[in-house]
Amino acid sequence: MTNQGHDHARAAAAVSGDAVAARRYAQAVFELAQERGDAAAWQDSLRQIAEFMSDPEVRRVLENARVSQEAKQRLVAAALADLPGLALNFARLLVRKGRTNLAWQIADQFNQMLEAQSGISRARAITAVPIGDAEREALQRRLEEQLGRKVVIEPEVDPNLLGGVVIQIGDRLIDASTRAKLRALRESLVGT
Repeated sequence: MTNQGHDHARAAAAVSGDAVAARRYAQAVFELAQERGDAAAWQDSLRQIAEFMSDPEVRRVLENARVSQEAKQRLVAAALADLPGLALNFARLLVRKGRTNLAWQIADQFNQMLEAQSGISRARAITAVPIGDAEREALQRRLEEQLGRKVVIEPEVDPNLLGGVVIQIGDRLIDASTRAKLRALRESLVGT
């Protein structure tokens, strides 16, 4: 494998590891929020933490190895002083563990956990061209009928698709793309 190949493999592993870590943090916060019955407050706190930690100026400080941990903790405590105590402790933990880059992923995972608990599923709808509101709503209704629960569509464009749609709901993938239909047709022709 070339050095470039190794770099891509390492980057993919890091992204995968980050996703796992973000899910783990979100799960811990979710369980805490369930115990205390303050999920809405946590949702707001996680959004505030993520907004703060993703600010370019703040990121430069928090990700700078030359800035002391103490200085980083003072910055977080001052900027997020209005947060409830446990949420502020969580922000400080992210700084201590060097995981501030996961703040938005954690907030998103937490929101998805709340949605799942409420019977709402997120569906990524990948199309070759942007879909309009009417198409999105029609797709949403169809998925809600099939799944028997509320679905939120997250549209995404992939110009590599020839047409149709690829839908991802959690670990489930529904490939209704033109490419998949052509592949199935080719396989059936080869098989006969």
